Amino acid sequence: MCTNFKLTAQDNSVVVARSMEFPDMLGAMVTAIPRGVTYASASPSGAGATWTSVHGVVGMDVIGDTQYLTDGMNEAGLYAGVLYMPGFADYEDPTGVDAAQVISNMDICNYVLTMCATVAEAFEALGKLTIWAQPQPAIGGVPPIHLVLHDKTGASGVVEFKDGKQLHVDNPIGVATNAPHLDWHYNNVRVHLPSLQALNPAPVKINGVDFAPVSQGQGFMGIPGDGSSPSRYLRATGYVWTMLPQKDAASQEIAAFHALNNFDIPDGVMAGTGSTGLPQNDRTTWSSISSLSAGRYIIRVESNPTPYVVDLTSTDFTSGAPRQIPVPAGSFVTLTV
Repeated sequence: MCTNFKLTAQDNSVVVARSMEFPDMLGAMVTAIPRGVTYASASPSGAGATWTSVHGVVGMDVIGDTQYLTDGMNEAGLYAGVLYMPGFADYEDPTGVDAAQVISNMDICNYVLTMCATVAEAFEALGKLTIWAQPQPAIGGVPPIHLVLHDKTGASGVVEFKDGKQLHVDNPIGVATNAPHLDWHYNNVRVHLPSLQALNPAPVKINGVDFAPVSQGQGFMGIPGDGSSPSRYLRATGYVWTMLPQKDAASQEIAAFHALNNFDIPDGVMAGTGSTGLPQNDRTTWSSISSLSAGRYIIRVESNPTPYVVDLTSTDFTSGAPRQIPVPAGSFVTLTV
């Protein structure tokens, strides 16, 4: 389970916030991919599509493999993130398709970040490929995913899979969570519109008796507080709608973290049976802020309350192999008074 949303500052700087929920870190590390790295995807018949990175990328990988990114941004200002869609990811059938035009679902985040600069370019590039359901032993089957996209122009979209087709869906709200498909979430916002506001209710008079709100903060009354994807979508939409834009990228990054804290799931709070039929205790293993206009990728992991920042403008993307570094565990900083 994950939550993803876009915020825009007063100076039009675009900042994307994302939480990552899973039972464990899955070997994820901060990954830098230079320009000029050649990748080869897989197809059911063997080798699949190949590509050579055009843009430098920083993000989080999965299972310790730099080819499999779950989140990241590139130096051109494009964000891409993989979010789970259990029960709602009906991938394309690669039967009879030229293997050179077939790409694994595991590769699509890497592919768009290394090859594209905008949401529109990502849609166009993926539309020329057939995306198939590659099983992943480390996850226990085929990862049911969709791809969330944002760019520094403010455009947002998602790539979903329905009835064996690849769907490219514009997402002007800029919010994404998990199942069901995005159009369902948009309709669910309509259902909850009376509660999606930050203002306290006005005082009322009933049979001559005055009733005023008990306290400040009764806006959003009735919005579900559980961890399900529909409930998180509603709350994130309410935040995106009502948060005051900050003056620039740096201040908007901090505000994004404050909002993201409201979707931080501690160990044990989200439990039950996962999509594989096995017990699954999801928790927020890491969170990221992608500051698309300023070129900063900020990461905070479950074992360390301190965020770490990678400045893409000073990162060496000129050559060499992909590089990885774990975010170290840490503790609170001592302050002597």
